[in-house]
Amino acid sequence: MPTREPDCSCGRGPSVVQGKGDGGRSYLHLFYEDCTRASPNWDGDGSSPHGTWAPLIWKVSLSTGTLFLLVGAAALAAGSLVPPKLEGIGEEEFVVLDVQAVRYNHALGTCRLVGMVLCAAAGVLGAI
Repeated sequence: MPTREPDCSCGRGPSVVQGKGDGGRSYLHLFYEDCTRASPNWDGDGSSPHGTWAPLIWKVSLSTGTLFLLVGAAALAAGSLVPPKLEGIGEEEFVVLDVQAVRYNHALGTCRLVGMVLCAAAGVLGAI
């Protein structure tokens, strides 16, 4: 019976063709070695058929999304957990408006808004 050549260039060496193992590897190495040159879509010029941009895009979007999520969660927590200041001090007839307290409370609201926007952007980047 004629010996059959392996379909993929992954099966290198005489021990694979003869069915003998060298003691250090099992048959699983056939699945994990590089078989890109045996695929019909292979150009032969060193570029993969899927392109080099796909891994770069998901790595950048994942890291940016994680960064946005962390910063957004911190801003949301700061805006929500820090207690607001009293803006008006005094009786019913005579009320003094504390301008610094108004700015402080506005900054807390802005922190909450920015935190929600960053968390939503992180969700969108995670979905991409």
